[in-house]
Amino acid sequence: MQFLDTIALGVGRAAAWCFGAIVLLMVYEVVARYGFNAPTIWAHEASVALASFAFVFGGAYCMAEGTHMRITVLVEKHPALGRLSHWLSLIAGTVYLSGLAYASWRMAERAIWRFSLNGAWNPERSGSTLNAPLPAYLKGLLFVGAVLFLLVLLRRALPRKG
Repeated sequence: MQFLDTIALGVGRAAAWCFGAIVLLMVYEVVARYGFNAPTIWAHEASVALASFAFVFGGAYCMAEGTHMRITVLVEKHPALGRLSHWLSLIAGTVYLSGLAYASWRMAERAIWRFSLNGAWNPERSGSTLNAPLPAYLKGLLFVGAVLFLLVLLRRALPRKG
């Protein structure tokens, strides 16, 4: 197993726990809102941040684990078609993830590196009551996830040793 696979699998396993945390957050929010008439201002944005983390790293996790979707019936009956499909999907994935990484870098750069006139750091914010810098976080996260997925995909193209 390669170093990138280890990173993708570790982050993916950690991200899976985010869904459990989201369930707990939503139960807390419902009990607080309807049981005590004291809704939170942070539960929704926290659940969006956790879900985003989990979804962004899910692709790299599936690629590293080898559980991504494929049509095995065609590949098993026609090995040549399987090799062609492998290389076509590799090319398509590389083009897509490269574009996603580039676009998300441009968005993250504008969202994260914002400063007010007095020089204070002022990342893009959600505009909600909490007004957390969630958009800046998510755009940066998307960039990191796209790059990790791209690197794992490219590592799959290299011939295996041993």
